[in-house]
Amino acid sequence: MRARAHLVSASAVGNTLEWYDFAIFGFLTPYISQAFFPESDPAAGLLKTFGIFAAGYLMRPLGAVVFGHVGDRIGRRQALLCSVLLMAVPTFLLGLLPGYDRIGILAPMLLVVLRLLQGISVGGEFAASITFVSELSSDRHRGLVGSLTMCGAMAGFIIGSGACELVTVLFGEGAMASWGWRVPFLTGILLALSALWMRRSLPASSTFQEDRMMHDASPHPVVDVLTNQWGRLVRLVGIVLMQAVSFYMIFVWLPVSLNTILKARIPQPLLLNTIGLVVLMASIIGAGWLSDRIGRKPLLVGAALVLAGVSWPLFGLLQGGGSGPVLGVVVAFAILIGAAQGPTPAMMAELFPTRSRLTGIGIGYNVTQAVAGGTAPAFCIWLIMMTHTNTAPAVYMTAAALAGLVAAACLQDRTGRSLADGAGGVTEPVIEERRSER
Repeated sequence: MRARAHLVSASAVGNTLEWYDFAIFGFLTPYISQAFFPESDPAAGLLKTFGIFAAGYLMRPLGAVVFGHVGDRIGRRQALLCSVLLMAVPTFLLGLLPGYDRIGILAPMLLVVLRLLQGISVGGEFAASITFVSELSSDRHRGLVGSLTMCGAMAGFIIGSGACELVTVLFGEGAMASWGWRVPFLTGILLALSALWMRRSLPASSTFQEDRMMHDASPHPVVDVLTNQWGRLVRLVGIVLMQAVSFYMIFVWLPVSLNTILKARIPQPLLLNTIGLVVLMASIIGAGWLSDRIGRKPLLVGAALVLAGVSWPLFGLLQGGGSGPVLGVVVAFAILIGAAQGPTPAMMAELFPTRSRLTGIGIGYNVTQAVAGGTAPAFCIWLIMMTHTNTAPAVYMTAAALAGLVAAACLQDRTGRSLADGAGGVTEPVIEERRSER
């Protein structure tokens, strides 16, 4: 039990750092916009800053290829260590970066560079941690263990949301606009040091080591994924599309748009967002546990069906404003998104063979997140500006849920089976606790 707890926590803490850094950028967008894009039109400034938020995501496919090569050819542990370092340094530097009033156009240019480096890191971290944990967990508990790893990302969002709310309350709007927004970026170094310390003693994946000896002459992982596994890749893209669009609309775009665009008159939107993230984390863990018992496919299909059906009416409730109705909508979406995200890590690991598992997960997950997730906040603003209708983003969410429904319906459910069965691997995942269970 202690070995598995260390394995999960060491993997999850990297996701916590990665998504803390990305979350605070999204939550602090209005202040970053003022510092680097002084505009008379606040909506235009928000759109530009969310554009840089999306630019970081556009580098995720490159990160998937780079870290996929490292993880599938050199080792999972090496990929995990490198990804943490590549996120920590740019995040700290972003907190020190002078604004437009100090260095002019160089400020937003450097901001873009730092965001691109962070995007490369995120492109490798999540896929590496999911792959590593899945290969070392037992077949019977892969859904639960995978969901705990994903909760590291949710913890990052919760900590990021809470940190932004805390500094806003402590410093006030004036100080936040001047310098307070930098504090969450600078304190992120504490998470980075924790991640490096915990990962220094991670074991190597025996599944990967044994498979590498059997496939020394196998094609490059990227070539293997794109030529031999494109069908699996398409199914993964459809499922991640649903999750990426819904998550970033509700937990990144909505908190900063409730008062500025939707005019919902919410005094503490980030507090509501933090509560929603806590519910989301609980839903993810519950769904991961349930997927080990009823299967990944039924949960994914069910979540997609309900999400497609309720998106429009729930967005309609947002228009009335008030903290109670808005919190109810956020919690409802959190439960549904969590039901889809909980079984996804195990599903992704079961979808690809060991020899190119990290690359397959990385490409499918990160390309979709870059195209659909990172652009979702900016696209929501654009939809509202073009249609002059605040419920327009619901159409986008419904379409994404339908795409996820089709992809989930086409899955071959491999719940409880060895990662070697039917997926091109050669060995079963091994962990001491699992041996004792037999």
